[in-house]
Amino acid sequence: MDKQKQQTFELLFKTYYRELYVHALSFVRDEEEAKDIVTDVYEYVWKNFNRLDSSVSLRPLLYTLARSRSLDFLRKQKTKEKFLVYKNSFPEQEERYQDYEELIEKVIKLIENLPPQTATVFKKCFIERKKYQETGDELNISINTVRWHINQAMKILRDKLSRTELILLYAYFLKK
Repeated sequence: MDKQKQQTFELLFKTYYRELYVHALSFVRDEEEAKDIVTDVYEYVWKNFNRLDSSVSLRPLLYTLARSRSLDFLRKQKTKEKFLVYKNSFPEQEERYQDYEELIEKVIKLIENLPPQTATVFKKCFIERKKYQETGDELNISINTVRWHINQAMKILRDKLSRTELILLYAYFLKK
């Protein structure tokens, strides 16, 4: 990265860090998590800085990323809490639920390792439960592009998960 871009990034960091921290904190209500979320946002921007359009303000992108990561954190927490409540109601079957928790963690890691756009589309459609058209409109991509990303994500999940894990995963998304 050249010196000018590095200075631009530093200015971006100094200008918006506090605002983004407060924004993330308003969602997660945990100071350390909010700091981690904002750090993740800036890490993403740093890694993708050369691909970002410098002619537009990056503030909306930063806020969108902070919101998205905050909601991801809350969803993960909610999922963990649901499993703990469920698991505690059937202590004799603890091993089985531990396997289910491990499956969710495995799927989360697989999603996080998808190409960024594919992961975003997958999260919006399956985790946020948005329609393909709504996702396409939000991301300014066609519905066919949304379908392509979903197909790519599902291909990867089918390759990495066993048949039983896939069935459990489908059951999880269908019962929400």
